[in-house]
Amino acid sequence: MTLILAAAFLLSILPPASAAEEARWRPALPGYVYAFPRDHGAHPGFRTEWWYFSGHLKAPQEEGGERFAFMLTFFRSGLRPPAPDDPPRRSRWALRDLHFAHFALLDVRAKRHRHTERFSRGALGEAGAEEGGLNVWIRDWRAGMERDGAIRLAAEGVGAKLALVLAPRKPPVVHGREGVSQKAEGEGRASHYYSFTRLAAQGELTLDGRAFRVEGSAWMDHEFGSNQLAPGQAGWDWLSLQLADGRELMLYHMRREGGGIDPQSSGTVVDADGRARHLPRDAFRFEPAGTWKSPVTGAVYPMGWRVRVSGEGIELEVRPLAEDQELSTEGSTRVIYWEGGVEAKGRWGAESVTGVGFAELVGYAAKGRPRF
Repeated sequence: MTLILAAAFLLSILPPASAAEEARWRPALPGYVYAFPRDHGAHPGFRTEWWYFSGHLKAPQEEGGERFAFMLTFFRSGLRPPAPDDPPRRSRWALRDLHFAHFALLDVRAKRHRHTERFSRGALGEAGAEEGGLNVWIRDWRAGMERDGAIRLAAEGVGAKLALVLAPRKPPVVHGREGVSQKAEGEGRASHYYSFTRLAAQGELTLDGRAFRVEGSAWMDHEFGSNQLAPGQAGWDWLSLQLADGRELMLYHMRREGGGIDPQSSGTVVDADGRARHLPRDAFRFEPAGTWKSPVTGAVYPMGWRVRVSGEGIELEVRPLAEDQELSTEGSTRVIYWEGGVEAKGRWGAESVTGVGFAELVGYAAKGRPRF
């Protein structure tokens, strides 16, 4: 869902494009055929795109057994669509895209959340997103896929440095129907959206000068589209969960101005063997159990959730690992949002289950709301 933050930034800084130029952006339409590793790479024909990674890490007991939750996201926002007369090789000064990145880390025991951001126009190779395979970067922040399918992540700032190798444990899961994840009523108001819902993570985390060997699990989302939003949408709530029994769950609500949930909201259930099932809006309930008010922005966020998917026998209670996991991104996407680690417990059918995940809450701050 973070894709929409990049679109919101462009709307805030750029003059309206001509109708002819707007028409050249490729909409996300049913029938898209995914091909990997090609689709791990950039899609310059679409206006906005992002690569999102989140996960839960733990240090060995002999190093203190510290727990951490991290998020690293790279955004590409197109300034103009590709044209047939574009030269095959562009100048290294040419400006086609804007690039942003957000990095956040939670020290679970201390309940200390820190975040930082980057922005680049991409000149002289400072930032970029390659086509044909996963390789995105802003300076020394990077996400890239090796030939063996492993993904390497690197980011640092605000006293934290992260270097991880992620190994997919399941094939990519495509969300939505017919290759599109619908965000609002109408043709093209959608995105192409897939995930690696379970990646084994290992590497090193340095925090305030102290180095930890860490391992755990991670989640990757990749989404691209051009015109996915509609007037009257106020924001969204998104949830991903990795359960200890090997299953995963993703849900999102697109919220309407004045209250109510857009009927195009949906989700996905993933079995331990990787088989996935689409959940339409009426198949699940995703309700807040409480609230938290940010002492910095004054935004009031839902905090803690009750999740029910009746057709799957899922009943879960989800709570944040810390309440204060808010990000203010004035230096990049200019959106204030809550993105943080969560844990879950409950039942899936006759079985008791536990798990961890991430939640994303956008549109609750009076300032820094995305423009639709």
